[in-house]
Amino acid sequence: MRHSTQNLVSITFHPVFINTIGLLLLFILFPSLAALNTKGKNIIILLITAFTIIMPMLAVLTLKLTKQISSFELRDKNERKWPFAITALGYIVSFYMLQKVGVSTIILKYLLACSGTVVCIAIINNFWKISVHMASIGSVLGLLVMVNIFTQQDLRIPILVTLLVAGVVGTARLFAMAHNILQLLAGLALGFAWMVIAL
Repeated sequence: MRHSTQNLVSITFHPVFINTIGLLLLFILFPSLAALNTKGKNIIILLITAFTIIMPMLAVLTLKLTKQISSFELRDKNERKWPFAITALGYIVSFYMLQKVGVSTIILKYLLACSGTVVCIAIINNFWKISVHMASIGSVLGLLVMVNIFTQQDLRIPILVTLLVAGVVGTARLFAMAHNILQLLAGLALGFAWMVIAL
């Protein structure tokens, strides 16, 4: 796989974008959320986006500008500590704030799964470089599998597509020498397990 292709795949399926897809899937897959008015959906999406996407991205940008990290790819596990800690904090704050205003349990469970995944990644990162890309895809896969099992919706095709994406992303990360196979599989399993447990 060419270097340019590896980068394109890694950027296209970056955890930030995958987690956004997971959030949007909630509104599509669960009728109670689909029934929310546009204003309610926008407020929830805006809050989660602010704390789990924008805040971590600004943190990484600040670290890069102050030369605390060598690149935005965060290849060195030691450079991942603060970005992961801030991302975990963002999910926890989002969970707390939305819990206070009484949003749907489904959203809270989703945020709990994401929080647990990121906290585990932040801890594991101190000893080992687990794949965040695969963890985010594992979360989406877990969400689809649980909905497929416990509702009347047939999501076999989306599940197969997600598995295909996992294979493509895993291959790209492997060829880029960002992770080994065990780190990729561990990331996928971690994200999947947290989503299954939380839901």
